[in-house]
This record gives sequence, C-alpha cells and structure tokens, in this order.
Amino acid sequence: PGERYRRGESLKSILKEAILGATGPEIIVSRADPRFLIKLFENEVPEIYDKTIEIKKVARHAGDRSKVIVESNDRRIDAVGACVGIKGSRIQAIVRELNNEKIDIINNSSEPEILITRALSPAKPYMLEIDEEKKKALAIFDDNEISVAIGKMGQNIRLASEVTGYTIDAIKKSDYEISETETFYLEDVEGLTEHNWKLLYSVGIETAEELLNAPQEDLVSIKGLGEKTVEKIIAVVEEAVEKRKAELEAAREAAQAEAASSDDFDEDEDLETGEDVEFSEDDITADVVKE
Repeated sequence: PGERYRRGESLKSILKEAILGATGPEIIVSRADPRFLIKLFENEVPEIYDKTIEIKKVARHAGDRSKVIVESNDRRIDAVGACVGIKGSRIQAIVRELNNEKIDIINNSSEPEILITRALSPAKPYMLEIDEEKKKALAIFDDNEISVAIGKMGQNIRLASEVTGYTIDAIKKSDYEISETETFYLEDVEGLTEHNWKLLYSVGIETAEELLNAPQEDLVSIKGLGEKTVEKIIAVVEEAVEKRKAELEAAREAAQAEAASSDDFDEDEDLETGEDVEFSEDDITADVVKE
C-alpha cells in the first residue's frame, strides 16, 4: 500500500494468479501478500531455505508491520539470531525491500502464555489470562502501555491475535484490578460461611467489592448479622482479596520470568533463545552504529 511504480521498473513480487484475459494472458502479482514476506526470508536466510529454521506463521499489515513466528529444527542454531544476521545484515535487506516495514521476529513456543507474551511485542503484558479451549486470552497491561499494546487502529493486538491463533483482548491494569474485585463472589470466599453470604445476598451484596464499599452501619443493620460478625466478615473478605491479588501477581511474575529466561541472544554463539525482535531500517542502522 502506498507504493508507486514506474513502467519498466524492476521489482520483486509474488505471483498470485495467471489468467487468460480479453487481450491475452495476464498475471496478478502482489507485494502485500504474506507469502511474499516468506519468500524474502527464504531468499535472505539460508537456514530457512534449507528448512533448518521454519517459519511457523506470518501475520502481516503490508507497509506497516508484520509478525513472524520462527522455530529452529537444530537446537544449536538460534532461529531469531539467524534471521537477523550479523549486525542485522539479513533482516536489513528484507526491511529495505519492504520500504521500512516493521518486522517482529518471534521465537516459537509450545506454551501459549510465552508465545502470546512474545507476540504482543513491543508491549509487555503485566499478566495474561488464557482459555486454551476457546482460544481466547485477556492481556492486562500497565496503564501507560495499553496504547502500545493495542497499536495504531488496533494493529498490534490484531496481528498478535492472528499470528498466535488466539483472540486477544487488552485491558488496563487499573480497570482489571477493579473488575477482579467486582467479580469475586462472596460464595467463593474461603472462610465465609454459607449462612453469612446468603444473608448478604438477600440484601443485594454479592461481591467482595460491594461488601467492602458498603458502610459498616448498613451491614450491621442486616437481620442476623451483629457488629462483631460484620467485622469478622470484612476481615475474612479483605484477606481473601489480598490473597487473590498475591496469587495473580505470583503467576504474572512466574510467566514473565519464564519468558525472559530465553530473551537474550548472541549472534556469535550457538545458543537456543526465545527473543522477539522488532526491526525497521532505522533501528538496524542505529544498532550498527552502536557496534
């Protein structure tokens, strides 16, 4: 999109279709098709051409951004590093051919949480909730990262969904913290008796958030609940909410640690890694200058 061509100009493209038109044979070619990007990788990366490294999936918004999942069939070879090349030489050729289209190279993983985290680059989720059966994921981001996660006109989140096969929704951490309390039903609170939560349900208080926001004098006025009982209920619910938040935080940190454990790679070493790398021509030029 947005490219202009001159008659007689030489350009690379992929043949999509050959037809017999009214004036004779015609061919339809494309530079926007994801298969064109795959062919460019095959041309620039020998390991992809000889199947040592496989491109597992490509999601592309031509002219803007692409996400490419790669996997090495030889654990001595780093898939991402091979695609990048020394000082970015291989990926640089592809980026230039695509007029500075951004390309995220993602190391494949059999763990959905790790793969989705990598696919959401350049944003890093605070936490993920994944439903593997329904192929859905909720990604929670720090408030200042939500716009990066979604991307321009939803581009980043859409490409991440396409390349992973999961429908990914993004939400701010502040909104999630509110929603997780609102949906924490009292009947699920460990230590709260059925008798007490049913009394609270009878007056319309069903969630932890509703209980903790209710004036204590209103709770005491509920028939069957005394002041001491209300104080105990509040203490039990507060403890349960904090425990739930701690569990969610621990799960998030564990997922991030696992994803980060293979984040760094060295192009000169035969190490298996898991980095997702974003490149544009400007980025590569800067890297070359620094080195």
